[in-house]
Amino acid sequence: MKAKQIMARPIVAVSPKTPLVEVAQKMLEHHIGSALVVDDKGQLVGIITQGDFCRHPGRMVPFSLFESANVLANWLYPDQVEKVYQAARNLRAQDIMRSPVVTVSPEASLKRVLALMLEHDVNRIPVVRRGKVVGIISRYDMLKWMMQAQTD
Repeated sequence: MKAKQIMARPIVAVSPKTPLVEVAQKMLEHHIGSALVVDDKGQLVGIITQGDFCRHPGRMVPFSLFESANVLANWLYPDQVEKVYQAARNLRAQDIMRSPVVTVSPEASLKRVLALMLEHDVNRIPVVRRGKVVGIISRYDMLKWMMQAQTD
């Protein structure tokens, strides 16, 4: 079986300049764990996952678990709260995205996809044709395929 047969589409993409608040809103709205970052030509330049919101504690992302104590402490000092949220509003996708991104072609075997997920310890792999994203495969998609293969 090939990547193109189980990949999810359409994908949710943002630009490198998209504010993180909008990235988070899109991910919540679409019930997804990642957003792909593409340039103005539609070329993949990065990926943001739920975990990436927590990987940058020094950047004061208020929805980050690592910053929760900081944000809550600042509520004791109301004049500081707005500074925390202003800092978050100023962050863009490019500030926390991971790049380069591990990708596969639509023709890649699912064994190859799984091997890359394990090798790079990633939960999602974008499917790319000529630099443009055509889908994405998550570990959930792989689990679904493996369970389906057991019943066939």
